[in-house]
Amino acid sequence: MCILLVHINPSPRPGQYRLVLVNNRDETYARPTQPAHLWPSGIYAGMDLEPGREGGTWLGINEGGKIGCLLNIFQSANNFGKNGESRGSLVVEYLQSPKCGDEYLNEVSKSSSKYNPFSLITLDPENNSYTLNYYTSRPENKQQLDPGTYGFGNSAFDKPFRKVEKGQKKLQEIVCSLGRTEQEQELIEALQAMMQDAEPNIPDPKLSEQGCGYPEEYIRALSSIWVTCRKVGYGSRTTTVILVSEDGRVVMRERTMRHPVNIDSLQWDENTFTFSINRS
Repeated sequence: MCILLVHINPSPRPGQYRLVLVNNRDETYARPTQPAHLWPSGIYAGMDLEPGREGGTWLGINEGGKIGCLLNIFQSANNFGKNGESRGSLVVEYLQSPKCGDEYLNEVSKSSSKYNPFSLITLDPENNSYTLNYYTSRPENKQQLDPGTYGFGNSAFDKPFRKVEKGQKKLQEIVCSLGRTEQEQELIEALQAMMQDAEPNIPDPKLSEQGCGYPEEYIRALSSIWVTCRKVGYGSRTTTVILVSEDGRVVMRERTMRHPVNIDSLQWDENTFTFSINRS
């Protein structure tokens, strides 16, 4: 369970942002993960270190400003295929590919059946703004979205969970009040605070339907933007903010639980990366 919130400005003026993005990664606390860093291939991202699936990521940006994000589609445990290929490689391959999001997702759609259900969101810098494409494997759906404010979670895009709707509305409010570069630190802090919202958003019929067979306590935990489910050792581990200003300056800030995670005595790592989009 993860959540991605994105605001794209179609025609930013000086001092405004082309893109405001924030993501929570939810994962088992025991899964080994390397914090965000600059990869030799020119990608800024965290890295999955799970044996057999190492080398993938859930969210990343390359030096040219391309951004990719992977979200799973929530389903009952009985429907999860243990032998599905690693989906984290999809983000890496997109960020290393010269193809735009639309082309890459067309390619992915031809072989999506070998993975457990997922959504892949791609963002390409274009004409001083961004072009957003997304693909969901089951039920299959591929679209390009106009600039605006969007929320993505672990369901079909047109059937969002309540927490995604709440986050999307809150992001609009934050960008409206703090969406200028001179307020950058306040903006980042407000985005991080929004993603730490642990209030349950229930009842949520869509979440309950997709999670059929799970205990009600687990569904309740998953209904929050910030997830904590101690009994199964699972929850929100990482919050990442990515800002791209009108002049192409990128700020990426990650706040993540230090591995190995001790939920009773948490330690946090925070990394910030700043660079200008390479237009070559």
